[in-house]
Amino acid sequence: MEKIQLPVGCVTCYFVRHGERIDHIDDTWAQRAQTPYDPPLTNVGHMQAQRTGALIHTLEQHAASSTQRTEYLVLTSPFLRCVQTSEELCRGFHRQHTQMRSSLNTEWQVAVEPGLCEVMSENYFAEPVPDSLIDQRISDIASKKVCGNMAYDTTYTQVKQELPTYPENFQDMMARFVGTLDYTTSKQIDEILAQADAVTGVRKVVVMVTHGAGVGSLLWATTRQPGAHTVPYCCLTQAQIVARTEQPLSKLGTTRIPAYQWTVNYRAYSEHLPNL
Repeated sequence: MEKIQLPVGCVTCYFVRHGERIDHIDDTWAQRAQTPYDPPLTNVGHMQAQRTGALIHTLEQHAASSTQRTEYLVLTSPFLRCVQTSEELCRGFHRQHTQMRSSLNTEWQVAVEPGLCEVMSENYFAEPVPDSLIDQRISDIASKKVCGNMAYDTTYTQVKQELPTYPENFQDMMARFVGTLDYTTSKQIDEILAQADAVTGVRKVVVMVTHGAGVGSLLWATTRQPGAHTVPYCCLTQAQIVARTEQPLSKLGTTRIPAYQWTVNYRAYSEHLPNL
């Protein structure tokens, strides 16, 4: 299939797994929780995410161009641990920006993307997670209960409007993530090409905050390398768009073959978290 070349560096994606979750260190938490399917971060998880946000700032200093305007969008799974991770990523980015006195754009926007949610496996959930989780999390962000350091992107159209059908098998989960990445990328490219100053350059950065299986699936979508990947808490992957084929985008969740080609520089990188 013939490849369509795209502006170099026009879209960069960062894939981040959430930080350490409370129920993995406190066996009694779920017994006391009103929503045991939706654990928050631990204090360590918050620190992990801040360090990862600082790393994103460092990588962006090398990637951003003085002739391009960079726009940042965080897409998060609706689960609380991912939304809290998103907030701390932004906080770490801002802190590094202040310390380095850099010229990077610090205005991040955030949106909830159900296509990035946890695999709806019977091994993880005894029963379906209610779709109301999505609206609840959007409301939490809009009211600044969480992610108060970012504005909610009201123009963002969700790739998937509901949680996956329960139970979800591994192959369907992979296809969901491939489709979510393809559709999100297409939207970012369309926005770049629609801008009047596209010649001078607009650069889109999308930070996708998801779960371990999700990062593994996004690594498959961007590297086409099968096999298990080690995906630690708050690990970081950086992927830059290279090209796409002429093949139209498939219906969401129907294929595990990605429509785009990527250059991947950091694969589930976690060396910035040596003591966490």
